[in-house]
Amino acid sequence: MVKHLILFLSILLIGCEMNSEQLIKSENIYFENIKFNAVSKDLKFTNIEEGPDVETTKKLVKDWFDNNVKIDGFDGNLSINVTSIEVNKTKKDEYYRFEINLSIEFLETNKLLNKRKVYKVNSIEYGDIEGSFSIKDTENLNKNIISNSLKSINQKVSAM
Repeated sequence: MVKHLILFLSILLIGCEMNSEQLIKSENIYFENIKFNAVSKDLKFTNIEEGPDVETTKKLVKDWFDNNVKIDGFDGNLSINVTSIEVNKTKKDEYYRFEINLSIEFLETNKLLNKRKVYKVNSIEYGDIEGSFSIKDTENLNKNIISNSLKSINQKVSAM
């Protein structure tokens, strides 16, 4: 009897998971590589708040930095400083809004040529869900908005 009950509950749970639909799908965002005339690169986080969404943002920024910020020079340094990550969430009955304000400073220095370039880039992105949604939908929305913010910064720096 217990075996049949366990089998029935397993099938019921799998069936419920298969029939549920997510409103927000996780997006795969591809970034263009950004090249700087430097020999070394460094990533810093300063004046950053605490929280799970900030930690997710830091992880995505680090992945972006490691994979898409390229250096191809003979001398000079690139320092990228994430100066601000501000997250605002609003959750009410059947409404959820996620907003992120991301500020990053790019500093290129070349002591040999006595040159210094500073780029300060800011991005504000938001998204919301209305109606019935799951926790997974809110998590996917948060990650998508953070990725869109990074993509915006990536495009602004590429255009400079």
